[in-house]
Amino acid sequence: MGHTSDAAGPGPAAGRTLLDDPSATVRSDGTEVPVSGSHAPRKDIQALRALAVAMVVVYHFWPAALPGGFIGVDVFFVISGFLITGALFRRPPRNLGRLTQFWARRVLRLVPAVTVTLLVSLAAIASFLPLIEWQSGARHAWTSMLYVENWRLVADATDYLRAEGTASPFQHFWSLSVEEQFYLGWPLLVGLVAVLAARCRWSLRTALGVAIAAVTAFSFAYNLSLSWSEPSLAYFSTLTRIWELGLGGILAVWVVSSQRDRHSPVAALLAWVAVAGMLASALLLDKTSVFPGWNALFPTVCAALFILAGDPVGRFSPRPLTHARGVQLVGDTSYAIYLWHWPVLLLVPLCLGLETSTWLKVLLLPCVLALSWLSTTFVEDPLRPAPHATGVRRRSALVLVLCSGLVVGLCALMTWWVDRAAADSERRLAALSSGVVEPTCVGAGAYDPDLDCPPTRDLVTTPEFSSGDIPPSIKVGECLNWPPFSEPVTCQLGATDEPVRRVALYGNSHAGHWQPALEAIATVRRWQVDTYVVGVCQPTLDNVSMPGVMATEQANCDVLQEKVQNELTSLDYDLVVMSTMDHESTDVDVYEDTLTRLTEAEVPVLVIRDTPAPADPDNPPPVCVSRHLDDLDACAGSPGSWIRQDPLHEAAEELDDPLVSTVDLNDRLCTEDRCPLVIGGVIVYADFNHMSATFNRSLAPYLEPYLVRAMGAEDDALLTPR
Repeated sequence: MGHTSDAAGPGPAAGRTLLDDPSATVRSDGTEVPVSGSHAPRKDIQALRALAVAMVVVYHFWPAALPGGFIGVDVFFVISGFLITGALFRRPPRNLGRLTQFWARRVLRLVPAVTVTLLVSLAAIASFLPLIEWQSGARHAWTSMLYVENWRLVADATDYLRAEGTASPFQHFWSLSVEEQFYLGWPLLVGLVAVLAARCRWSLRTALGVAIAAVTAFSFAYNLSLSWSEPSLAYFSTLTRIWELGLGGILAVWVVSSQRDRHSPVAALLAWVAVAGMLASALLLDKTSVFPGWNALFPTVCAALFILAGDPVGRFSPRPLTHARGVQLVGDTSYAIYLWHWPVLLLVPLCLGLETSTWLKVLLLPCVLALSWLSTTFVEDPLRPAPHATGVRRRSALVLVLCSGLVVGLCALMTWWVDRAAADSERRLAALSSGVVEPTCVGAGAYDPDLDCPPTRDLVTTPEFSSGDIPPSIKVGECLNWPPFSEPVTCQLGATDEPVRRVALYGNSHAGHWQPALEAIATVRRWQVDTYVVGVCQPTLDNVSMPGVMATEQANCDVLQEKVQNELTSLDYDLVVMSTMDHESTDVDVYEDTLTRLTEAEVPVLVIRDTPAPADPDNPPPVCVSRHLDDLDACAGSPGSWIRQDPLHEAAEELDDPLVSTVDLNDRLCTEDRCPLVIGGVIVYADFNHMSATFNRSLAPYLEPYLVRAMGAEDDALLTPR
């Protein structure tokens, strides 16, 4: 199982918390006071931040150069766990006042820079990108502002229609979300342990160490179990990442007051070994590695060892490198670099209409550094509360409300604007619809020689409308069966009250996207249509391996298919309509067994040949159309590359059985040499491989005769006239 960051977007990035010297304590009013007299961050930790953010940036800009650079996020987690736990351990939040003081300082430190990044990025999206890209940007921006972006990405990764979507300029905020959730919960844990330790006369160090070790062990075990079974959830979940922060916490409780010999050559060796280990991980791991899993243990332990080395001095000390001005500058601005690098990399080429070439990336790096310095100098530093500052809670509440209101409000406005445009398209489409199953020049009828349609027409369905123009039969939570699979999920469509005929729609999502055409026909003819659409699971009882499907899910798929086929053969259907997209070159015999089982129960079967599709998740058709409104041919493909093999259709044609028939309507989607994305003013696809509901509905007049004949009706009137 591969590294999940590419399935849900770019690889990981991480933020940082700039706490004061770990030897600082906290007054009763919550203000931090450095015991050692120093108020500067530890320079070795600043250098570690610089290394972490450099690995992340290189990975995002040139992933082939540092295929495992995503471990920078894990290094940041260890740093944050160490610093936060150290501060809390020195002055545990035993009451609500100290808790709110801690949270208030985190707000003032983190939120303003986040807000500026989000607002500038949203302004760029609204100014330069088409409407269809506003909605995705707004959706990820508000979840980033509210620090739940990691759960947004989990939802998208498990959403069939978004699992392979285009990258968001804000999805790197997932790690900030994990950290912010940690900042909310960790002080509560430390405070609770501190109160119990005081009442029970326990050693705070022992009690807190045991508590943190228990949480860390649980999280690590959970991480191991999920990394193989549910990699997307394991990658983004807070529960599977807490152990990395907990590792830093254990280190803080262990060494926070100990004196280390910084002149020891062993400490210097430890620091160099730790750096070498982190770099080796960044070079040897890649997107195919199971992650976090066991693979995250080595770089996080190396990060902890570097902190443990304690900024050693002496002949072999790394200080000439770690204390270098440039390294410290990168460390000081690492939070801002993290915030800005991904939006700059994604949005600048899109806004300027340029290819993301190597030379452009080289030019973008100074822009990232300049923005980061400006953000740190004029946004982050001025708003960071001083150790003796008063009114921190009031100021943080004002900042939180103002910043959240600005970002969420702008997101709501952008979403409303997109929804309004989509509604206009829907009204325009309704005005052109005849309400009966007849061919028109809108949609597939544009290729009908009998209609003599004009060669071009304006868009009837806009990109922002088409991106949501999806039938419920391929939506998780509606009519689509989806892992982990349990009891069959079906929807009844058409004339469900005393239907004249009963039809079943069976297959994977490429059967499901035929629902609109089938439902339109069924409504007119008073048929009932029952859907049996099973995502990432082929319509067969044989164990066909599917990409991205775990062994347990595959077993559940087989059980579900058995239940579905039992219903298809026992519920007296007049016709089963089948179609599927075959991800692999499945043996034709596999589908012959399914077809034979149905026909032995005397159930007629109509197999629809799989439709062409661009199959490029990085360039969904609605997005491509929105970017090439003046040249739609730029988005077209060729039949040779868009029409794939279809072993189910082959099996149906080879099977000598009068109850099995086939239909191929791909001539309504492609000419001899071209498969366009817009036909008759309708965008053909809602995503990178499924037809839009509107276009599929326009295929109804051409599908209808095949349905009637497949039922064995000699006279069309036998199936109820319109």
